Amino acid sequence: MAMTEKLYYENPYLKELEAEVIAVLGSAVILDKTIFYPEGGGQPGDCGWFGDIPIATTEKGDDGTPLHIIAEGIAPAVGTRAKLQLDWEHRYFYMKEHSAQHLVSALLFSMHGIGTVAVHQGEDGFTVETNASDIPDSILLSVEDAASDAIREGHRIWQEEVEHSDAEALHMRRSIKVGGRVRIVHIEGIDEVACGGVHAGNTREIGEIAYAGKERIRSHIRTMWKCAGPAVSFRRKNMEIVRALSALFSAERQDIVREAERVSTECSELKRNIRKLEERIASLELDKALSDGPAFILSDIPVSAYDGILPSGFLYPILIVDGAGRLLFHGDEDLFAKLRGTLQIKGGGRNNLFHGSFADSPSDFLNAAREVICGND
Repeated sequence: MAMTEKLYYENPYLKELEAEVIAVLGSAVILDKTIFYPEGGGQPGDCGWFGDIPIATTEKGDDGTPLHIIAEGIAPAVGTRAKLQLDWEHRYFYMKEHSAQHLVSALLFSMHGIGTVAVHQGEDGFTVETNASDIPDSILLSVEDAASDAIREGHRIWQEEVEHSDAEALHMRRSIKVGGRVRIVHIEGIDEVACGGVHAGNTREIGEIAYAGKERIRSHIRTMWKCAGPAVSFRRKNMEIVRALSALFSAERQDIVREAERVSTECSELKRNIRKLEERIASLELDKALSDGPAFILSDIPVSAYDGILPSGFLYPILIVDGAGRLLFHGDEDLFAKLRGTLQIKGGGRNNLFHGSFADSPSDFLNAAREVICGND
Protein backbone atom coordinates (compact mmCIF):
# COMPACT_ATOMS: atom_id res chain seq x y z
CA MET A 1 0.00 0.00 0.00
CA ALA A 2 1.24 3.48 -0.85
CA MET A 3 2.22 5.66 2.09
CA THR A 4 0.30 8.80 3.05
CA GLU A 5 2.20 12.05 2.66
CA LYS A 6 1.83 13.94 5.98
CA LEU A 7 1.64 17.62 5.09
CA TYR A 8 0.50 18.79 8.53
CA TYR A 9 4.16 18.91 9.55
CA GLU A 10 5.34 20.59 6.41
CA ASN A 11 2.72 23.35 6.64
CA PRO A 12 0.44 23.25 9.71
CA TYR A 13 -1.44 26.31 8.41
CA LEU A 14 -2.60 24.60 5.19
CA LYS A 15 -6.40 24.42 5.43
CA GLU A 16 -7.37 22.44 2.31
CA LEU A 17 -5.96 20.43 -0.63
CA GLU A 18 -6.96 17.86 -3.24
CA ALA A 19 -6.45 14.26 -2.12
CA GLU A 20 -7.15 10.77 -3.44
CA VAL A 21 -8.52 7.72 -1.62
CA ILE A 22 -5.95 4.91 -1.70
CA ALA A 23 -7.65 2.51 0.76
CA VAL A 24 -10.84 2.09 2.79
CA LEU A 25 -10.84 0.03 6.00
CA GLY A 26 -14.39 -0.01 7.34
CA SER A 27 -15.04 3.54 8.54
CA ALA A 28 -11.41 4.55 8.04
CA VAL A 29 -10.36 6.27 4.82
CA ILE A 30 -6.68 6.44 3.86
CA LEU A 31 -5.58 9.20 1.48
CA ASP A 32 -2.49 9.67 -0.65
CA LYS A 33 -1.74 12.88 1.29
CA THR A 34 -3.32 14.64 4.21
CA ILE A 35 -3.32 17.84 6.27
CA PHE A 36 -5.31 16.11 9.04
CA TYR A 37 -3.32 15.45 12.23
CA PRO A 38 -4.14 12.04 13.85
CA GLU A 39 -4.84 11.97 17.59
CA GLY A 40 -1.69 11.58 19.65
CA GLY A 41 0.46 13.09 22.39
CA GLY A 42 -2.60 14.43 24.21
CA GLN A 43 -3.79 16.34 21.15
CA PRO A 44 -7.16 15.36 19.59
CA GLY A 45 -7.35 14.31 15.97
CA ASP A 46 -8.50 16.72 13.28
CA CYS A 47 -12.01 16.80 11.85
CA GLY A 48 -13.48 18.33 8.70
CA TRP A 49 -14.62 17.11 5.28
CA PHE A 50 -13.54 15.08 2.26
CA GLY A 51 -15.71 16.56 -0.46
CA ASP A 52 -19.16 16.55 1.16
CA ILE A 53 -18.34 13.61 3.46
CA PRO A 54 -17.84 14.66 7.12
CA ILE A 55 -14.69 13.39 8.84
CA ALA A 56 -15.46 12.96 12.55
CA THR A 57 -11.85 12.58 13.69
CA THR A 58 -8.45 11.32 12.58
CA GLU A 59 -6.69 8.42 14.26
CA LYS A 60 -3.29 6.81 13.86
CA GLY A 61 -3.04 3.30 12.42
CA ASP A 62 -0.67 0.69 13.81
CA ASP A 63 1.96 1.76 11.29
CA GLY A 64 1.38 5.48 11.94
CA THR A 65 -0.83 6.04 8.87
CA PRO A 66 -3.49 8.74 9.43
CA LEU A 67 -6.98 7.18 9.35
CA HIS A 68 -9.79 9.59 8.46
CA ILE A 69 -12.83 8.33 10.35
CA ILE A 70 -16.23 8.71 8.70
CA ALA A 71 -19.71 7.29 9.31
CA GLU A 72 -20.26 3.66 8.29
CA GLY A 73 -21.79 3.17 4.85
CA ILE A 74 -20.69 6.43 3.21
CA ALA A 75 -17.08 5.63 2.36
CA PRO A 76 -15.86 6.89 -1.02
CA ALA A 77 -14.46 4.39 -3.48
CA VAL A 78 -10.73 3.90 -3.89
CA GLY A 79 -9.48 6.35 -6.51
CA THR A 80 -11.97 9.07 -5.57
CA ARG A 81 -10.44 12.55 -5.65
CA ALA A 82 -11.97 15.43 -3.70
CA LYS A 83 -11.11 18.49 -1.65
CA LEU A 84 -9.86 17.67 1.86
CA GLN A 85 -10.86 20.56 4.12
CA LEU A 86 -9.99 21.09 7.77
CA ASP A 87 -12.36 22.35 10.43
CA TRP A 88 -9.84 25.14 10.89
CA GLU A 89 -11.33 26.61 14.05
CA HIS A 90 -10.96 23.21 15.75
CA ARG A 91 -7.43 22.64 14.45
CA TYR A 92 -6.12 26.13 15.14
CA PHE A 93 -7.41 26.10 18.71
CA TYR A 94 -5.53 22.88 19.45
CA MET A 95 -2.38 24.23 17.79
CA LYS A 96 -2.52 27.18 20.20
CA GLU A 97 -3.41 24.99 23.18
CA HIS A 98 -0.61 22.51 22.45
CA SER A 99 1.84 25.42 22.26
CA ALA A 100 0.50 26.79 25.56
CA GLN A 101 0.98 23.40 27.20
CA HIS A 102 4.63 23.30 26.07
CA LEU A 103 5.11 26.81 27.40
CA VAL A 104 3.65 25.98 30.83
CA SER A 105 5.61 22.72 31.13
CA ALA A 106 8.84 24.49 30.12
CA LEU A 107 8.37 27.27 32.67
CA LEU A 108 7.45 24.87 35.47
CA PHE A 109 10.75 23.11 34.81
CA SER A 110 13.04 26.09 34.17
CA MET A 111 11.68 28.27 36.98
CA HIS A 112 10.94 25.67 39.68
CA GLY A 113 12.49 22.34 38.63
CA ILE A 114 9.05 20.72 38.30
CA GLY A 115 8.80 18.01 35.64
CA THR A 116 5.83 17.00 33.51
CA VAL A 117 4.51 13.44 33.81
CA ALA A 118 1.45 13.59 31.54
CA VAL A 119 -0.65 16.12 29.65
CA HIS A 120 -4.18 16.22 28.29
CA GLN A 121 -5.80 18.68 25.92
CA GLY A 122 -9.51 19.43 25.86
CA GLU A 123 -11.90 21.90 24.28
CA ASP A 124 -12.15 23.91 27.50
CA GLY A 125 -8.58 23.68 28.78
CA PHE A 126 -5.52 21.51 29.27
CA THR A 127 -3.90 19.78 32.20
CA VAL A 128 -0.26 19.23 33.11
CA GLU A 129 0.33 16.42 35.58
CA THR A 130 3.60 17.10 37.36
CA ASN A 131 6.07 15.00 39.34
CA ALA A 132 5.59 17.24 42.40
CA SER A 133 3.61 16.12 45.46
CA ASP A 134 2.67 19.69 46.32
CA ILE A 135 2.81 23.03 44.50
CA PRO A 136 1.74 26.28 46.19
CA ASP A 137 -0.61 28.48 44.18
CA SER A 138 2.01 31.22 44.35
CA ILE A 139 4.35 29.11 42.17
CA LEU A 140 1.63 28.35 39.62
CA LEU A 141 0.66 32.02 39.46
CA SER A 142 4.30 32.91 38.86
CA VAL A 143 4.26 30.50 35.90
CA GLU A 144 1.09 32.16 34.63
CA ASP A 145 2.83 35.54 34.81
CA ALA A 146 5.90 34.27 32.97
CA ALA A 147 3.73 32.62 30.30
CA SER A 148 1.82 35.87 29.81
CA ASP A 149 5.15 37.68 29.37
CA ALA A 150 6.25 35.13 26.75
CA ILE A 151 2.97 35.58 24.87
CA ARG A 152 3.41 39.35 24.77
CA GLU A 153 7.06 39.04 23.73
CA GLY A 154 6.19 36.85 20.74
CA HIS A 155 8.66 33.94 20.74
CA ARG A 156 8.95 31.97 17.50
CA ILE A 157 7.83 28.31 17.58
CA TRP A 158 9.15 25.83 15.02
CA GLN A 159 9.76 22.11 14.49
CA GLU A 160 12.56 20.11 12.97
CA GLU A 161 13.35 16.44 12.55
CA VAL A 162 16.82 15.33 13.65
CA GLU A 163 18.81 12.17 14.17
CA HIS A 164 18.24 10.45 17.51
CA SER A 165 21.82 11.08 18.62
CA ASP A 166 21.49 14.80 17.85
CA ALA A 167 18.26 14.94 19.86
CA GLU A 168 19.93 13.21 22.82
CA ALA A 169 22.75 15.76 22.69
CA LEU A 170 20.24 18.55 23.40
CA HIS A 171 19.67 17.22 26.97
CA MET A 172 16.02 18.22 26.88
CA ARG A 173 13.80 18.47 29.96
CA ARG A 174 11.90 15.31 29.01
CA SER A 175 13.29 11.97 27.86
CA ILE A 176 12.83 10.89 24.24
CA LYS A 177 10.21 8.14 23.90
CA VAL A 178 10.70 7.20 20.24
CA GLY A 179 13.47 5.54 18.26
CA GLY A 180 14.93 6.68 14.95
CA ARG A 181 14.65 10.28 13.86
CA VAL A 182 13.09 12.62 16.38
CA ARG A 183 10.82 15.62 15.82
CA ILE A 184 11.84 18.53 18.07
CA VAL A 185 9.63 21.50 18.91
CA HIS A 186 11.45 24.73 19.78
CA ILE A 187 10.07 27.79 21.57
CA GLU A 188 12.70 30.39 20.89
CA GLY A 189 14.78 31.11 24.00
CA ILE A 190 12.44 29.09 26.24
CA ASP A 191 12.15 25.40 25.39
CA GLU A 192 12.98 22.49 23.14
CA VAL A 193 11.36 19.11 23.54
CA ALA A 194 10.55 16.01 21.48
CA CYS A 195 6.95 16.16 20.23
CA GLY A 196 5.02 14.88 17.24
CA GLY A 197 2.10 17.32 17.47
CA VAL A 198 1.27 20.46 15.54
CA HIS A 199 1.79 23.90 17.04
CA ALA A 200 1.28 27.61 16.45
CA GLY A 201 4.13 29.54 14.84
CA ASN A 202 4.53 32.12 17.60
CA THR A 203 3.66 32.39 21.30
CA ARG A 204 1.76 35.58 20.52
CA GLU A 205 -0.89 33.49 18.76
CA ILE A 206 -1.83 31.84 22.10
CA GLY A 207 -3.45 35.12 23.06
CA GLU A 208 -4.01 34.57 26.77
CA ILE A 209 -3.26 31.94 29.39
CA ALA A 210 -4.79 31.40 32.84
CA TYR A 211 -4.09 29.09 35.78
CA ALA A 212 -7.44 27.47 36.65
CA GLY A 213 -6.72 25.14 39.58
CA LYS A 214 -4.99 21.96 40.72
CA GLU A 215 -5.78 18.53 42.13
CA ARG A 216 -3.91 15.57 43.56
CA ILE A 217 -3.70 12.46 41.38
CA ARG A 218 -1.51 9.38 41.92
CA SER A 219 0.43 11.29 44.63
CA HIS A 220 1.20 14.01 42.04
CA ILE A 221 -0.22 17.46 41.50
CA ARG A 222 -2.16 17.89 38.28
CA THR A 223 -2.45 21.53 37.26
CA MET A 224 -5.27 22.95 35.14
CA TRP A 225 -4.93 25.73 32.59
CA LYS A 226 -6.91 27.62 30.00
CA CYS A 227 -5.68 29.48 26.96
CA ALA A 228 -6.98 31.48 24.02
CA GLY A 229 -10.81 31.69 23.94
CA PRO A 230 -11.45 29.53 27.04
CA ALA A 231 -9.02 31.72 29.03
CA VAL A 232 -10.97 34.84 28.03
CA SER A 233 -14.26 33.14 28.94
CA PHE A 234 -12.78 32.02 32.28
CA ARG A 235 -11.65 35.55 33.13
CA ARG A 236 -14.97 37.09 32.14
CA LYS A 237 -17.00 34.48 34.03
CA ASN A 238 -14.93 35.16 37.15
CA MET A 239 -15.63 38.87 36.76
CA GLU A 240 -19.34 38.12 36.38
CA ILE A 241 -19.32 36.02 39.55
CA VAL A 242 -17.53 38.73 41.51
CA ARG A 243 -20.03 41.37 40.35
CA ALA A 244 -22.97 39.13 41.29
CA LEU A 245 -21.55 38.39 44.75
CA SER A 246 -20.78 42.06 45.28
CA ALA A 247 -24.43 42.92 44.58
CA LEU A 248 -25.72 40.00 46.67
CA PHE A 249 -23.70 40.97 49.73
CA SER A 250 -23.86 44.74 49.10
CA ALA A 251 -20.09 44.76 49.45
CA GLU A 252 -17.14 46.10 47.52
CA ARG A 253 -15.05 43.51 45.67
CA GLN A 254 -12.28 43.49 48.27
CA ASP A 255 -14.82 42.92 51.06
CA ILE A 256 -16.76 40.02 49.53
CA VAL A 257 -14.88 37.20 51.29
CA ARG A 258 -15.15 38.86 54.70
CA GLU A 259 -18.88 39.49 54.17
CA ALA A 260 -19.43 35.90 52.99
CA GLU A 261 -17.69 34.59 56.13
CA ARG A 262 -19.92 36.79 58.31
CA VAL A 263 -23.10 35.55 56.61
CA SER A 264 -21.90 31.94 56.86
CA THR A 265 -21.35 32.33 60.60
CA GLU A 266 -24.82 33.85 61.01
CA CYS A 267 -26.40 31.01 59.05
CA SER A 268 -24.64 28.38 61.18
CA GLU A 269 -25.92 30.05 64.35
CA LEU A 270 -29.47 30.26 62.96
CA LYS A 271 -29.36 26.55 62.03
CA ARG A 272 -28.30 25.67 65.57
CA ASN A 273 -31.15 27.74 67.04
CA ILE A 274 -33.68 26.21 64.64
CA ARG A 275 -32.47 22.75 65.55
CA LYS A 276 -32.98 23.47 69.25
CA LEU A 277 -36.50 24.75 68.57
CA GLU A 278 -37.35 21.70 66.46
CA GLU A 279 -36.11 19.41 69.22
CA ARG A 280 -38.21 21.32 71.75
CA ILE A 281 -41.29 21.00 69.53
CA ALA A 282 -40.65 17.27 69.21
CA SER A 283 -40.38 16.99 72.98
CA LEU A 284 -43.68 18.80 73.47
CA GLU A 285 -45.43 16.58 70.92
CA LEU A 286 -44.13 13.51 72.71
CA ASP A 287 -45.37 14.81 76.06
CA LYS A 288 -48.77 15.56 74.51
CA ALA A 289 -49.00 12.08 73.00
CA LEU A 290 -48.31 10.52 76.40
CA SER A 291 -50.96 12.65 78.10
CA ASP A 292 -53.73 12.02 75.53
CA GLY A 293 -54.76 8.65 76.89
CA PRO A 294 -53.81 4.95 76.84
CA ALA A 295 -50.63 4.34 74.88
CA PHE A 296 -48.05 1.62 74.49
CA ILE A 297 -44.44 2.72 74.72
CA LEU A 298 -41.29 1.09 73.42
CA SER A 299 -38.48 2.94 75.16
CA ASP A 300 -36.35 0.38 76.92
CA ILE A 301 -33.86 -0.29 74.17
CA PRO A 302 -30.46 1.35 74.86
CA VAL A 303 -29.12 3.25 71.88
CA SER A 304 -26.02 5.41 72.33
CA ALA A 305 -24.74 8.55 70.66
CA TYR A 306 -28.10 10.29 70.17
CA ASP A 307 -28.55 13.98 70.87
CA GLY A 308 -31.68 16.04 71.50
CA ILE A 309 -34.15 17.13 74.16
CA LEU A 310 -36.15 14.11 75.36
CA PRO A 311 -39.11 13.71 77.74
CA SER A 312 -37.95 12.94 81.23
CA GLY A 313 -37.51 9.28 81.98
CA PHE A 314 -37.30 7.90 78.45
CA LEU A 315 -34.43 6.57 76.41
CA TYR A 316 -33.95 7.31 72.73
CA PRO A 317 -35.42 6.14 70.34
CA ILE A 318 -39.02 6.37 71.53
CA LEU A 319 -41.92 4.66 69.77
CA ILE A 320 -45.44 5.37 71.03
CA VAL A 321 -48.52 3.55 69.64
CA ASP A 322 -52.18 3.53 70.61
CA GLY A 323 -55.10 1.15 70.24
CA ALA A 324 -56.31 2.95 67.10
CA GLY A 325 -53.22 1.94 65.13
CA ARG A 326 -51.50 5.31 65.31
CA LEU A 327 -47.83 5.81 66.13
CA LEU A 328 -45.38 8.53 67.04
CA PHE A 329 -41.65 7.91 66.62
CA HIS A 330 -38.90 10.16 67.93
CA GLY A 331 -35.57 9.01 66.62
CA ASP A 332 -33.12 8.73 63.77
CA GLU A 333 -34.57 9.23 60.26
CA ASP A 334 -32.72 6.20 58.83
CA LEU A 335 -34.08 4.00 61.63
CA PHE A 336 -37.65 5.17 60.96
CA ALA A 337 -37.14 4.44 57.26
CA LYS A 338 -36.11 0.88 58.19
CA LEU A 339 -39.14 0.51 60.45
CA ARG A 340 -41.43 1.81 57.74
CA GLY A 341 -40.00 -0.49 55.10
CA THR A 342 -40.03 -3.60 57.31
CA LEU A 343 -43.35 -3.10 59.16
CA GLN A 344 -45.25 -1.45 56.31
CA ILE A 345 -45.91 1.77 58.22
CA LYS A 346 -47.81 4.51 56.48
CA GLY A 347 -46.62 8.01 57.32
CA GLY A 348 -43.62 10.25 57.57
CA GLY A 349 -42.20 13.34 59.21
CA ARG A 350 -39.08 15.37 59.72
CA ASN A 351 -36.60 16.61 62.31
CA ASN A 352 -36.52 13.23 64.08
CA LEU A 353 -40.31 13.23 64.74
CA PHE A 354 -42.49 10.94 62.62
CA HIS A 355 -46.23 10.21 62.61
CA GLY A 356 -47.86 7.17 61.05
CA SER A 357 -50.26 4.27 61.23
CA PHE A 358 -50.03 0.45 61.29
CA ALA A 359 -52.37 -2.51 60.83
CA ASP A 360 -51.20 -5.01 63.52
CA SER A 361 -52.22 -5.06 67.15
CA PRO A 362 -50.19 -2.69 69.35
CA SER A 363 -48.41 -5.52 71.17
CA ASP A 364 -47.52 -7.42 67.95
CA PHE A 365 -46.37 -4.21 66.33
CA LEU A 366 -44.14 -3.24 69.26
CA ASN A 367 -42.57 -6.71 69.40
CA ALA A 368 -41.79 -6.55 65.68
CA ALA A 369 -40.44 -3.03 66.08
CA ARG A 370 -38.17 -4.17 68.91
CA GLU A 371 -36.62 -6.79 66.63
CA VAL A 372 -36.02 -4.23 63.88
CA ILE A 373 -34.49 -1.69 66.26
CA CYS A 374 -32.28 -4.20 68.06
CA GLY A 375 -31.14 -5.59 64.75
CA ASN A 376 -30.18 -2.05 63.70
CA ASP A 377 -27.81 -1.54 66.64
